Amino acid sequence: MKIKILILTSTVFLLLFLSGCTSNNTNDNWLKNYSPEHSVGTGENDFWVNFPDGQNANHLTWITESLEEKPVFFVCHRTGCVSCTPQADRVKALGQKYAQYAIFYDLDDDYAGTATADILEKYNAAFYYDPNGGSHYIALTGVFTLVNDGGEIKVGWHSWEAPNDKNVNDSALETWIKDAIYYYHINSENLI
Repeated sequence: MKIKILILTSTVFLLLFLSGCTSNNTNDNWLKNYSPEHSVGTGENDFWVNFPDGQNANHLTWITESLEEKPVFFVCHRTGCVSCTPQADRVKALGQKYAQYAIFYDLDDDYAGTATADILEKYNAAFYYDPNGGSHYIALTGVFTLVNDGGEIKVGWHSWEAPNDKNVNDSALETWIKDAIYYYHINSENLI
């Protein structure tokens, strides 16, 4: 009798264990019912295909190569820069939160001189996406995804810099990233 109870208990435990390990219960459920807030356009609340002034965007290689895997976002900043820190900290926290869904680049040109050559190269190149053509000492954030523009899959992107990031509160910043993940999810079957 004890053996039957032990076998039954072991079998139930094994079934529960295996069903939990093989279940397709992922955190992707939010994507199924998600409705993006930003669409493709030329406004300050749109994903751009070109620069807001209509000029073509010739995307950087590391952006397009990364988009072959996932949506991308970055922050350019300098550790120790008082005005950069709030934006950098917010974006880095979202980089950790959405690491399974997106590629995040923390492009830190620190004052200590410890940034790698690759980080410095990407940091300097990323300012290409500054919609205002601003200087390299202000924090810059960029978000990149795949969008459907008139039936064609293209790179959709948006960027902003400090102090304009103060107009992009934590919730709005997270929405940009979730929108990028959503658009990538529905458009990545036809990669660029």
